[in-house]
Amino acid sequence: MEENQKTKTDRKLNGIESILLLVCIIAAVAVCIRLKTGGPMIGLFMSWIIIWLFCLILRIPYSRAAKKGYDAIRVVVPVLSLLMAIGVMIGTWLQSGTIAAIISFGLQAVNPRFLLPVTLLFCALLSVVTGTSYGSVGSAGVAMMAIGNAMGINPGMVAGAVICGSMFGDKLSPLSDTTNLAAAVAGTKVSKHVRSMLWTTLPTFVITLVIFSILGMQVTGGSYQAADVSGYISALSGEYQLGPVTLIPAAVIIVLLLLKVDAIVALGLSSVAAGLVSRFYQNIPLASVIRTAYSGYTTKIEAPVLQSILNRGGMSSMLQYVAIICFAVGMGGMLDELGVLDNVLKVITKRIKSDGHLIVATLLVGYVTSAVSCSQPMAHVLTGRMMAPKFRERGVAPEILSRCLEDSGTLIGPMIPWHGYSVYMAGTLGVAWAVFAPYLFLIYLTPIFSCLYGFTGISIRHLTPEEYDRELKENTEEE
Repeated sequence: MEENQKTKTDRKLNGIESILLLVCIIAAVAVCIRLKTGGPMIGLFMSWIIIWLFCLILRIPYSRAAKKGYDAIRVVVPVLSLLMAIGVMIGTWLQSGTIAAIISFGLQAVNPRFLLPVTLLFCALLSVVTGTSYGSVGSAGVAMMAIGNAMGINPGMVAGAVICGSMFGDKLSPLSDTTNLAAAVAGTKVSKHVRSMLWTTLPTFVITLVIFSILGMQVTGGSYQAADVSGYISALSGEYQLGPVTLIPAAVIIVLLLLKVDAIVALGLSSVAAGLVSRFYQNIPLASVIRTAYSGYTTKIEAPVLQSILNRGGMSSMLQYVAIICFAVGMGGMLDELGVLDNVLKVITKRIKSDGHLIVATLLVGYVTSAVSCSQPMAHVLTGRMMAPKFRERGVAPEILSRCLEDSGTLIGPMIPWHGYSVYMAGTLGVAWAVFAPYLFLIYLTPIFSCLYGFTGISIRHLTPEEYDRELKENTEEE
C-alpha cells in the first residue's frame, strides 16, 4: 500500500500525456495572443490552472509540481528586480533631461545612415567590458533607442542592433555569468570556452555588422528630415534645462558597470543621481520626482515623435513583464517536475549518429529547455546534464558542449516571446517582440555556423575516453 502511494506521489507524465499538456498550454497562450488580450500573460497564468487540472485527473499531487515552480521563480528574482529598477531609471532619466540631452547630442553627432552599425558596436563593446547584456541594454540600449526613434528609424532595427551587440559581448566576455556557467556545466576552462565560441560568434558578428550597415544606408529614417533636427532640439530645450549636468546619471551607470558594481545597485544609484538632477537642476518638486520613479514621465511637448519617446518609464510600467516572467518560469519548473521536459528531450536525443547530429540535437535541446524554463541558467544546467554523456560517448571535447550551450541557451532568449530575456528587452527598449524579432541576425546565424562545423569537423576537437576524463578532472581541480 505504501509502495503504491509512493508511486503515485512520484509519478511522471508519459509521452502522450506530456504532448497533450503542452498542446493545451500552447493553445491557451496562442488564443490570448491572437485575441490581443494583453499578450501571453493571461495564457501563461492559465497554464498553471491547466497543470492543476492534469494533476487532479492523473492523481498527481499538485503541491509537488507547485513547489518546483516556486523554486524556479526564486532563481529569476534578480531579473525581476532588475526589470523594476530599469523602469525606475528610465522614468528618472526622462524627467532629469538625461534622455533629452542624449537625443539632442545624438541628432547632431550621428548620421542616421550609420546609427545601426554604431549601435551594434557600442553595445557590443560595453557588454564585453562589463560582462552584462542586461546592463548594456539598460544604459547604451535605452540611449540609442531614443536617438533612433527621434530619427524615425524603424525601432525594430535599432532594437535588433542593441540586442545583437549586447548578446555578442555577454556571450564572449569572461566576466559574464552565462559564460562562466556554461563552462562550469560542460567541465571546461573559461579560456577554452571563449576561444571555442570565437568560431561561431566572430563570423556571425561580422556578417551582422555588414547587414546593419547595408540597412542603415538604405533606411534613412522614414519621417525623419534633416530640417526636423532644429525643431526637436528646440522643443527639448523648451522643456528641459540641457547641459553636461543632465548627463551625470548616464555617466554614473557606465562607470559603476565598468567597476563591476551589482547591476541593480548601479541602476539604483543612477536613478538617485537623476532624481537629484531633477530636483536641483530642473527645479522639480521632490514629490513629482518620486511619483515619476513609480508612474513614469509625461511630457508637455506636442511633437508625436518626441511624445512616443518621452511618455514612458516608471516601476509600474514593468509590472506586466514581471508577471509574464513569474508565470512562464513557474510553468517551466512544474513541467520539468512532471517529466514533460525529459519526454521531449528523449525524442530529440534518440538517434545521434555523427558529430553533426550531436550538435543539432544539443541545440534543439537547448531551445526546448529555454522555451520551457524561460531562464538561461536553467537551460544551461538542464541541457548540459542531458548532453554531457553523449559528448563523452563520441569523444567530443567539453568546450564544444559549452559552445553549444551558449549558441542555444544563451542566444535563444530574445527569440522566445515569453522568455525572461525577451520580456526584459521588450520592456526596457519599449519595442514589442514581433517588431524586433526579424532583426536578430546574430542569433539566427550562429546556430547555422555551429551546425556547419559539426558536419564538416571544423573546430571540433576529439578526445579518447581517458583523455576526456583526465581533462574533466584537471578542469575541476583548477576551478
